[in-house]
Amino acid sequence: MTLDRSELGPHKIWLPDNSVIILPEDFLKKSTDGYQYPSSTLSFYKYAKEKIQISYLTEPELLIEKQSGEWFGPILLLTSNFISQNPTIVSVICGLISNYVYDIFKTIKKPEVRLNVVYQETETSKLTEITYQGSIEGIKNLESALLEIAKKS
Repeated sequence: MTLDRSELGPHKIWLPDNSVIILPEDFLKKSTDGYQYPSSTLSFYKYAKEKIQISYLTEPELLIEKQSGEWFGPILLLTSNFISQNPTIVSVICGLISNYVYDIFKTIKKPEVRLNVVYQETETSKLTEITYQGSIEGIKNLESALLEIAKKS
């Protein structure tokens, strides 16, 4: 299992604080033309929207197909305001991801998960990205890392 944290510098991606935002893989590029999303994004969105408030940064137009025994999840953006308004949301999201991956990999005993979560404190603050790669059981470590970052802000 790997769990890495990196500072992405200040970027303006501020959106309403009432939902989790699905970011495209190339969300840091200057142009908003042709953002690319992992192909798993659409089915995860359909699954998640019935359980949490979730939306896209932009409507997916280009999907990237990644085939393997791993699940490549979408990049999720969480803001400090959203977490403070919904204190249990980090736990809910991690549980949702675990359940979703279990559901789609029923025949694989230990599927690998690759997932990035971006945290933004304020509209002008830097972004912190947490990259997770590991088993479904290790997602609890992602939850702990997100809560630690949220406490520091």
